[in-house]
Amino acid sequence: MRAGKRLKIKLGFESEKERKKRVAREKKEIEKNNNYFKSLSTIKTKIEPQMNTDIFKEVLWKEGKEYFNKMHREFTVDDKNRDFLNLICLYFSKNIEFEKVTDGELRKGLFVHGVCGTGKSSIFDIVQNISRKHHLKSLWFKNISVHQVTTDYNLKGEDVVKKYSKGVIHFDDLGTEKMANSWGVKERLMGRVLEIRYNEFKAKGTRTFVTTNLTLNELKKYYGDRVYDRLFEMFNFLQLEGESRRF
Repeated sequence: MRAGKRLKIKLGFESEKERKKRVAREKKEIEKNNNYFKSLSTIKTKIEPQMNTDIFKEVLWKEGKEYFNKMHREFTVDDKNRDFLNLICLYFSKNIEFEKVTDGELRKGLFVHGVCGTGKSSIFDIVQNISRKHHLKSLWFKNISVHQVTTDYNLKGEDVVKKYSKGVIHFDDLGTEKMANSWGVKERLMGRVLEIRYNEFKAKGTRTFVTTNLTLNELKKYYGDRVYDRLFEMFNFLQLEGESRRF
C-alpha cells in the first residue's frame, strides 16, 4: 500500500467504498497466506524405507531364489558361502556389526574376490534388484563389466573416463580387461579409473564395488604399486570361497 493511502486511512478520509474494497483485498490476502501455510503443513517428506539385517537377509534369500530360478539353477546357501552372504547382509543393511566382524568400515566399498563361478557377480545383481524393487536409492549402483569400460574408451575416448569416475559403480571382472587403445596410446585403463575414483572417495566418500578372480598380488603386478596401495583405503576385502557353481 502506498504512503498516501496509508495516511488517508489514518486520518479518516477514506470513503466507505474505498474502505470496503480495502477490507476485501486484505481478507483475500490473509486467506491466500493461510492456504499457503496450510499447504506447507500437509507436505509429506518422502522417507526411504529402511531394512534391518534380518529383513534384508529374508529379502536377499527370496531375490536370490528368483534370480537363479530364471537361469534354471538353484540359489544354494552352504558352508562355503554362508559367512560371505551374512557379511553382505550386514554391509548393505548398514549394520555396524559388519565393522566389528571384519575390522572394516561401512563407508568403504567392497572388493570381492574368489575363483570363477562362485557367485561374486550374481550377488551384486541381486542387491541391485533389491534396491530397484524396494525403492532403496541409497543401495543403488551401476553394474558394468571392465571389458565394456575398455571397449567404450576405445570408441569414445576420455569422456568415458569421466563417465566411470563418478557415482557408485560395481566393476565386474577387474584385471581381465584388455589394454585400452586410444589414438595409438595403450594403457591399463582401469588402473587410471581406480586412481580417479580413489580421489573421489577421499573427497566425497564415493564408494566403488569390485569383483575379481585375481588375487591381490596378481592385481599388484597388473596395475602397479600405486593402485595397489590405494585399494586398502578404498575397500573392505571379502573372499567368496568354494569352487564354481555353474556346473
